[in-house]
Amino acid sequence: MKKLTVLFLAVVVLSSVPVWAGDCLSCHQENGVTVRVSETPPLRFMVGDTLHELTLEQAFMFHGHECPGMTTTFLAFRYGLKILFGDEIPQSDDLLIVSRSPAGGIKDLIDLIMKGDNTALKSWAPDGMKNDQSRFDFILIRKSTAEMVEMGLKPGLFPEDFFRLKNKQKQQQSTPEEDDQLHEIIKRIITVFPTQPESELFGAPRPGKILLWGDVGEGEMDRHIRKMRQDKKAELRRQAAKEVK
Repeated sequence: MKKLTVLFLAVVVLSSVPVWAGDCLSCHQENGVTVRVSETPPLRFMVGDTLHELTLEQAFMFHGHECPGMTTTFLAFRYGLKILFGDEIPQSDDLLIVSRSPAGGIKDLIDLIMKGDNTALKSWAPDGMKNDQSRFDFILIRKSTAEMVEMGLKPGLFPEDFFRLKNKQKQQQSTPEEDDQLHEIIKRIITVFPTQPESELFGAPRPGKILLWGDVGEGEMDRHIRKMRQDKKAELRRQAAKEVK
């Protein structure tokens, strides 16, 4: 079958209000934040017989706004695939991905690659999964060669103040000066990281052979996580009812 180059045209691209852009988009619009996306090669992979060439700008459109988490994940993912596959174009069904972060940009980028642009298939983080700099990495596994590589930014590259400032802004406790500082960090990651050599960002990760046991059926983890989230909400409702009594 002839290989096709396709553009991801997610629902968010066709609407004036992205599906789940969250507080970041509102903040960008309120403060007039605009970022010019730096030129960087696309992320290439196969889904069946179809070639997908995903640009960073298209990934941002799917997410709803420019995002440092998606920027970093896009670059790390592209580098990790190069390490595992060399000059071959990866097949998406030859991959397993493990993430320790619930960050929206990370989840959305991996969803777009592994699930496509159907927003109804959005992945949700399990209850209790925390987001901080130590969890800002993920593991790529190539099933056909039993190899894995762990990708993460080199220590010190992701500003330590980011999560502190982000949490303060989310809780509406940040000062205008702190908001400006956060926006400068975000803009620097989005505009500078794509222009730097991959080795300067992620070092020289080496693939290693692994053994895997057990099977994960299609949608199985989504179902488990959905049940955990529902159970947690039910528990909170029971606690709230007891407090009322």
